[in-house]
Amino acid sequence: MGRAFGVRSWAGVCLALCVGCQGELHSGPGGGGASATEDASTRLDVAPAEDASSGPRDAEAARDTGAPDAREDAPDAPPGEDAELDVAPDAPPPYAGSEGCRGGAGIPEGENTFTLDGMDRRYVMRLPSNYSPDRPWPLIFALHGNGGTTDYWDDTGGSRDIRSEVDEEAIVVVAAAIDRQWRDYDQDRALWPERIEQELRYFDHIIEESKSELCVDERAIFAMGFSGGGSFSGVLGCRRDDIRAIAVGGSVIYFEQDACVGTPAAWITIGTQELAQGRVDYREFFRARAGCEESSAAAAPSPCEAYEGCGEGTPVHYCQHPDGHIWPGFGTAAAWTFFAQFVEPVE
Repeated sequence: MGRAFGVRSWAGVCLALCVGCQGELHSGPGGGGASATEDASTRLDVAPAEDASSGPRDAEAARDTGAPDAREDAPDAPPGEDAELDVAPDAPPPYAGSEGCRGGAGIPEGENTFTLDGMDRRYVMRLPSNYSPDRPWPLIFALHGNGGTTDYWDDTGGSRDIRSEVDEEAIVVVAAAIDRQWRDYDQDRALWPERIEQELRYFDHIIEESKSELCVDERAIFAMGFSGGGSFSGVLGCRRDDIRAIAVGGSVIYFEQDACVGTPAAWITIGTQELAQGRVDYREFFRARAGCEESSAAAAPSPCEAYEGCGEGTPVHYCQHPDGHIWPGFGTAAAWTFFAQFVEPVE
């Protein structure tokens, strides 16, 4: 009987232990079996998930996961909302002009001098009568012929009066050549290339000074000239890439054609009585460089023609007047009209 009691007693103890183990495995926090609970939590943390008790906050979190949103299938937003946001980044900022638009000291009206390459150089500055540093202005270089002076373009009245033509439209710089010659035909020809480099440095100096001290539209820098002045305008258009267009009369090629980096638009006039091969070659060089065909159509003013098929932004006009080696009476107004097409409207 004692043996039977012992067996039954041990069976009861084992049963109690088993029941206790099951309770420990299924108990929650505070239910006894902390060790088993912690192990289960550790395994769950490998792939964390929000507790269902978090409620609405879980819905917001799901939308931040990058998964497709049901709203993608929703109707488009009303016009004037998202559409405005899409357009704004594509709009370029307004052109602000050269450095001189933001605190330039200005350049005095009239004659200005400086020293370059050991020589005293000069130019005449003519500002628009309504000049203000609050807007960028086109800049026109006006170059006299060989043997001439700044008076050729600086005098007012008459057919060459560029100052009055652009009085409220552009800055005019009347340039002065070394010894009044853009090319000295009495000089040793071997010295001509260095003379060109000297004059290029002269224009570089004036351009940089103008851009830093005045409010200049760097997209609208032009050069015009007659005879040797037109020939050197061609040098500027060839050797510099910031000359937007040239307007010249009775000119020939001064530059090495394979040294060109610029492709300016060009307005060219030649008199019937001066139609020499050198002047034709000048016209043909700029026509071909601009990608124009030999064919042309009438253009204003008469007797001008516009070559066809020119590259975008580089039109070439040719005006053959009936006279000899002169600047024609229609030339100044026609030159400015040609330049003006490249000037952006002031906002």
